[in-house]
Amino acid sequence: MKLMFIRNRNLLNTKWIVQYINALQNSRPNDEIVVVSDTYKKLGNELQFDKGIRLINLSGKSDSPLLNLYHKMRCKLTPGWFRHKRLIQQEKPDVIICYFPTDLFNVTMCQQHNIPIIMMLHNHPAVLLAKYTNLPVNELTENIRKEIWPLRQLHRKCFKQISVYQTLLASFNNQVPKDLPSHKTFNIPNMVQQHTPEEYADLSVEKKKIIYVARVERDVKRQHFLVEAFSRIAKDFPDWIVEFWGLHKYPEYDAAIMAIAKHHHIENQVFIRGYTTNITEIYQNADIHAFPSKYEGFGLGLADGQALGLPSIGFSDTPAVNELIKDGHNGFLAANIEDFARKMADLMRNKDLRIKFGQNAVEDVKEYSPEAVIAKWNRLIDETVREKE
Repeated sequence: MKLMFIRNRNLLNTKWIVQYINALQNSRPNDEIVVVSDTYKKLGNELQFDKGIRLINLSGKSDSPLLNLYHKMRCKLTPGWFRHKRLIQQEKPDVIICYFPTDLFNVTMCQQHNIPIIMMLHNHPAVLLAKYTNLPVNELTENIRKEIWPLRQLHRKCFKQISVYQTLLASFNNQVPKDLPSHKTFNIPNMVQQHTPEEYADLSVEKKKIIYVARVERDVKRQHFLVEAFSRIAKDFPDWIVEFWGLHKYPEYDAAIMAIAKHHHIENQVFIRGYTTNITEIYQNADIHAFPSKYEGFGLGLADGQALGLPSIGFSDTPAVNELIKDGHNGFLAANIEDFARKMADLMRNKDLRIKFGQNAVEDVKEYSPEAVIAKWNRLIDETVREKE
């Protein structure tokens, strides 16, 4: 069987994708996996696919300046579906797996093939697909700009060629916008790396540190919510600190976060640390993982902390977070910022409770082990191909 995985950009900078495709190849040694991108920009340089996985960049750089100029101009002037159409005709895959809706458009636009397509939904479906629907915006989608009407109608036709949607959580199965073509859904969570007990965070040794691992961003990740909550209790915990870890590319938001901290006189307890390649060590040297995001597709950063034994706190109305965090079992769910502050203080005061929640968290995320997740993927792939025969 030949599997074709499509993602148009940032392939080798996305840890989950590389781990997923490598694990899929290891579980299907007799199958061929072709990974396709279409970008003149770098695919990334942090990670690599295992030997045996074929990577094709339809517009990648070469040693030829003339070819590079051609690829660069072609990316800007011609549609991606034209290049994908020719590749599909050459490769003749048995199944195509698309990461972004853009990838779906590239493998379906102006094409008549009958190859089954698995459409990954790596975010809340209502958020990921909002720009393509005719439905009115809601609280989740209020910051998403819809495509212009003619383009939206053109793209909506591409959704008809999907064989199955892959969702990250069972609760998302009925969240695909109702005005898009209806298809079967199949729930497969993200893989969460498992650890040995020696690697778990040692919560018996108090570090007096709260972390939040996520890109630093206002509308979804909402680091300022954590600063506001911490400001309400900081006077009772003068030796505790809050650290933000993750990619940050919005200097004005960084400044706004620190302005809030300064306003509450806690600027010496709040730190924006930035991106790190050794995130495991960050989890190991913390006591609490606070996660005040607005919504998540899965919450991999949260789950990674749970796998290392960190107790967590989030909001009860945050999709995905309110499923990974089981209130009173592996962390706390809060109703609002005041409640967030109260429950965070409860965790800060009670080391034994943190240890208990952390132990429960480790057990809870075992269902997301790579072996369990890849087994589900193999079932989905085999069923999807079989149904098209």
